[in-house]
Amino acid sequence: MCPAAGKHPRTANWQNAPEWSEDQIEAMEESGQFDTGYGVVVSGLLVIDVDERNDGAESYIKLADSVPGIASAGLSVRTGSGGESKHLYFRIETPLALVQHLADYPGIDFKSSGFVVGPGSQHKSGNTYDVLHGDPSDIDAAPEALVELLRKPERHRANMDGQAVDVSTGDIADMLSAISPDIGHETWIRCGMAAHHASAGEALEQWDEWSAKGGKYPGRGTIEKRWHSFGKSTNPVTLSTLAHYAEEAGWVAPVEFTSDLHFEVPEEATLDTEGVDLLRPPGFVGTIAAWINGRNRHPRETLSVAAAIATISSIAGMRYIDPLDGITPNVFLFGVSGSATGKESVLKSHTELLRVAGLSPAVHGGFKSEQEIYRNLIRHQAALYVVDELGEVLSKISNARKRGGTSTYLEGIIGALLSVYSKADGHALITGDLKAEVSKALYADIAALEKRMDKGENEGDEEKLADMKKRVANIDQGLENPYLCIYGLTTPERFDGIMDPDMAANGFLGRSLIFRELDDNPKAKSRSEYSKKPVPDAMAATLQNLYAPGRSETPARVERVGEISEVQTRPDAIALMDKVGEHFWELAERVKEASNLTPIPRRGYEQVAKVSMLLAIPSGVRTVEHVRWALALVKRDVDEKIKLAQSNNEDSKEDALIGRILSLMTKEHGETIGRIRNKCRAYRPEDVDKCVKRLEEASMLSSEDIKPARGRPSTKYFLA
Repeated sequence: MCPAAGKHPRTANWQNAPEWSEDQIEAMEESGQFDTGYGVVVSGLLVIDVDERNDGAESYIKLADSVPGIASAGLSVRTGSGGESKHLYFRIETPLALVQHLADYPGIDFKSSGFVVGPGSQHKSGNTYDVLHGDPSDIDAAPEALVELLRKPERHRANMDGQAVDVSTGDIADMLSAISPDIGHETWIRCGMAAHHASAGEALEQWDEWSAKGGKYPGRGTIEKRWHSFGKSTNPVTLSTLAHYAEEAGWVAPVEFTSDLHFEVPEEATLDTEGVDLLRPPGFVGTIAAWINGRNRHPRETLSVAAAIATISSIAGMRYIDPLDGITPNVFLFGVSGSATGKESVLKSHTELLRVAGLSPAVHGGFKSEQEIYRNLIRHQAALYVVDELGEVLSKISNARKRGGTSTYLEGIIGALLSVYSKADGHALITGDLKAEVSKALYADIAALEKRMDKGENEGDEEKLADMKKRVANIDQGLENPYLCIYGLTTPERFDGIMDPDMAANGFLGRSLIFRELDDNPKAKSRSEYSKKPVPDAMAATLQNLYAPGRSETPARVERVGEISEVQTRPDAIALMDKVGEHFWELAERVKEASNLTPIPRRGYEQVAKVSMLLAIPSGVRTVEHVRWALALVKRDVDEKIKLAQSNNEDSKEDALIGRILSLMTKEHGETIGRIRNKCRAYRPEDVDKCVKRLEEASMLSSEDIKPARGRPSTKYFLA
């Protein structure tokens, strides 16, 4: 909880807070975040909140007479307001639509969503939330009589913009009625997925009746097949998406839609990213990151997050564009982790996800030549690079430049990567010989497709045939919408020395997002904490649907399936994106006064747009939550690039040492003076010590005495 008086969470978007790791909890305890208390997210729980000040004590006696089972609550807590005020904890099946208040029992809240203040926390009165009896392991199922008393008839608990709402199938039908059923295949699918998710699978009739009003109604059989497939996937589309489409079409929620629920007044979105957990991306990307990290013997959460972002970019990115600025979601992602720390496992899991989605033919493990890059894009619209030791290529470039030039071979590869990267929404020009190759390959594909269609096979491929003929006609314009994505890994030894000011500001690294694992000695998990199980069927189904929505088979050629779709953005998220643009412009103004690193912050807006779009693709709508998470990530990236560039600044050894020291730690990850000296071996130990002391005096570093359970106490330094 926040130190300010009153009951409110310290962390933004607390409703969707993921489970923290033990290391994160330990860091939060050490930094005093639990000093005032903590909140319990009421998910899978029913908490009876008795408030004596509002006649709750008398109501509780009356309720206990009607439902005797409540007296046997496994966990009972006296709340901070004192007297007979208390919290009684029970388990419930989720999601259930339950009322929060009963007129016959004033002074009692029945909480099945939101949060309650946890046992042991402080109240603004000075009292403490004391446990009367029991502990969390003793919490039993809520009495059935109580559940039935609170149950809302024919309503379902759903999630909208991070808050719990209760909807009926009639509410869902009302929202659908505002939307044209001919809105487009992908949006039609999303509406069905949202209706399924919000109704726990009970709104089939409403989706079918709405779909039947459209000119492309596929029939009841197809509707039922689609509906049942929604229940088999990790459905990332919620009521928020359906509500957004309905609001865009003019729908306004009725007042009774959210009756019986407490809503917080939304605050104006700000650039403050305090509380954003960069190890827990929102939505389906976070689900993928957790699965990848769960397969690693050593925790590599930062690399897993990068791999999850790369997964969505590779699988779904070809089909999307950001209408706000025309930005495409292809990315260069660069992971930095020590040798023998488990980065290879992350790479394998990422590759496996691409395989189950059907993209293996377009996945490549390295760069052979400029010509090969273009040939890969001739065979498939996408070229997806998953590269171990990507730092080898960059080291060769850096070393060659220091010697006075680079090889034509290396210049050609990097030039091709940068050129294609920027052409995802246009055409990449190619040489005459390659044009001939492209034409020949396309004519062969057209002939094969026409032959199959003449035999009555491949029915419905007229659209694909027309697209291929169009590409042949336009071949002189180059490769249309080539999609190139890179996820590469390397070690700090390879990486840190090449991130000089020029590499950080320009070229390949300047366009990349850097994900660094600072812990180079991660403790291995117990065997029960990690698994090498294959991709779950539900996750595989979701990935396949993101690549080719509504198709039962993926195409042999890796390419965009269907028309290019626009990622929708909520109005408050648009307003926040405008502030993001202003923020990075102001940062670039400050940076240019002191260095030539202006391009680093200038690319910040585009990177936030790309990452927030990738977070939004699974659900179809970009929210403030997506923008804030992406902003926090890019802020970190810009800061780290500037520090690393400074650390390799040959013009000032002092600035270089400062940049090197500051790049070794974060607010959460600290280093001892011995480790700092070891990682700054290019400098004298006494100079390192002196610099650390100056940085601490300038409040740029803070120190903490750490007393581990085993071993000697030590002092660690953190970013202030």
